[in-house]
Order: sequence, then C-alpha cells, then structure tokens
Amino acid sequence: MRMANILVFDANSVSCRLVTALLRNHGNCVRDVGDADEALRLVRLERPDLLIIDIATPDTEGCKFVVRMRCDPSLPQPRVLMRAVASVEAEARALTHAFGASFVIKPTNPELLLATVRATLGEPAPQERVAADHEPLEMLVQPIARLLRRVAERSAQLEVARTALDLEIKKRIWAEHDLLHANRRLHDQVMRDSVTGLYNRGFLEESLAREKVRAKRHGHTLAVMMIDVDHFREFNDTLGQTAGDAILRSVGQCVVSLSRAEDLVARYDGDEFALMMANASRRIAWERADLIRQRARSLEIGHNEEDRLGPLTLSMGVAIFPEDGASTQAVLQAADRALISFKQAGRNAVAVGETHGRSASVKEWNE
Repeated sequence: MRMANILVFDANSVSCRLVTALLRNHGNCVRDVGDADEALRLVRLERPDLLIIDIATPDTEGCKFVVRMRCDPSLPQPRVLMRAVASVEAEARALTHAFGASFVIKPTNPELLLATVRATLGEPAPQERVAADHEPLEMLVQPIARLLRRVAERSAQLEVARTALDLEIKKRIWAEHDLLHANRRLHDQVMRDSVTGLYNRGFLEESLAREKVRAKRHGHTLAVMMIDVDHFREFNDTLGQTAGDAILRSVGQCVVSLSRAEDLVARYDGDEFALMMANASRRIAWERADLIRQRARSLEIGHNEEDRLGPLTLSMGVAIFPEDGASTQAVLQAADRALISFKQAGRNAVAVGETHGRSASVKEWNE
C-alpha cells in the first residue's frame, strides 16, 4: 500500500487511536480527530486522500459530517471509508451508496481493515459536489433517518440490557453483603462465648499460637494471665445461674476495660478468664493483674441493695513466654499452676509462675 494522507474521524478515542496506529505502522501519514468542525477544517487544509469515519458516533455526528462535506462545493471530496457496528449494517450500506463511499464493519481485524483501505485508495477520486449535482437530497435524508431510528432502537435495547445488568449486579452485591454478615455471625458464634460475648478458649489458643511465632521472630515476650472468680460456685449455687452469668459478664467487661487495644480477653473455662498480652514484661503483666484485682472488688452487680452481689475477689496466675514455657500450652499450664497453688493457700492474690525451676512468687492481700 502506497503512502497515503489519511484522516480518521471517530469520537471513540480508543478506537481512533487503534486505527491511527495501525495505518501509521504501514507507512501512512495519518491524522485523527474527534470533532466535526475540526475534521472539516483539516479536510479543507490538508486535502486527505482518504477519510475514515465512524458513522455511529454520538447523535450520528459522522453522518451529518459527511452530508456537510459532500454538499459543500468549496471542500475537497476525499474517498470515504465508513465504519459501523454490525447491528446497523443494512442502514450503513445504504448510506455508503448515497455518499459514494466504502464500508467495513467494526470492530475490524487489522488485515481486513488494511485490505479495505487499499481497495478504497485504488478507486477513482470522487467528483466534487457529488451529492449536490447527482443525488437528490432525499436520497441522503432517508438513509440517515433510517439509521437514526435503528441507532435509537439499539440504544434503547442497550439501555434495557444495562438496567438489567445493573439490577443483577446489585442483587449479587446484596447477596455477597448478606453472605459476609452471615459468615461474620457464624464466626462470632464459633469464636465467642455466648454468656459474656468474649472470645472463647479455641480462639484464644489459635491467637496464642500466632503471637508465639511473632514473639519468637521479634524477640519479644508474651504474657498470659489466668483469672479465676473466688467462691463463684457458691454464688452460682446459692443465687442461681442468672446471678452467676451476671457475675461472669461483669468480670469479663472489667478485664476488657483494663486491657490494651492489642490484648485479647477470653472466657477460658467456667469461671476462669484468660488475658493474653503481647510484648509485655513480667512487671507490666503483674501491675495489670493488680489493677484488675482491685477494680473487681468495686464491681456492683445487681439492680438494688437487696439483690446486689459482692464484694468480688479474683485469684490470678501470670506466666511469661518463653521464660515460663517453650510452648503456648506450657505457658498456659504455668499460669494455671500458679493460680491453683495460691488459690489453695488463700484467695484474692496475684501469683507469677515458675521460672527455670524456681518456685512461683505471689502477692497477696488480706483486705
């Protein structure tokens, strides 16, 4: 194909760039434009050999442009190659006959487009004022009117399809949203205790395993605190399960309120709670346990003086990874042993677990 001066008029910038790049790569001088007035100016100034135009541009601007060009005796009359989608092919072919133009369906594979361009450039140049001298205006208006109706029908069909697709997308989003919330509720049911709303033992043990890996990687400590409500069985047996549940909820919220954002509080078993503190020293864990113990004594459980429970006291055991155990299970057991050993000797105490074979230390209060 010899080098040709080609003007591409297409409001679709992506389509325009693809056609322009293809023709330039085959040695043509190509200009692209998306505005009708600018296209007419370039036709007048540069006298292109070929005009490639998408006749289904918005508001059929491509059709109007060709009519203006063909009916203007002062303008050069280049060869015209029209492009249109297959759904308006019949109407588009009628227009190409009226305009003395060639036609190709879009999207077009590169080989077919290049072949059509070569064939169109090989045809004789059209006489100036072709439409004005030889074709009645009605010959142009009627195909354009048919094309306008067909484009309007196609646009309506596309709008219906788009609306249906939007509705389907919204339904899928709503379904995914409902599924997400259902999964979260299921996760909470699996991972949380139904009485206190705290995490349960299973979730605590999973979290401890993750935090142990992180602590080993960064050389940090990991503190575990076991918390037991003193005389809970007596409260529960004497006052009933409702009162027992109220005690558990109050103690659980007390521990949560005195925990750091990165800590994890769980109901471990029965009246026993656990607090996991990442990157916490023995002293920090001890001080936090002391604060929880003191706050628990001031809890007021019940609606009035007659049914108010208390005062509550807590017994607590603290162990540190890796000092008190090489595994999370060993640390839990060390904290629990410290708790049990000093609970037998006297309640309302914070006990720190064994370290390298030494006996546990304890801090007791007899208030």
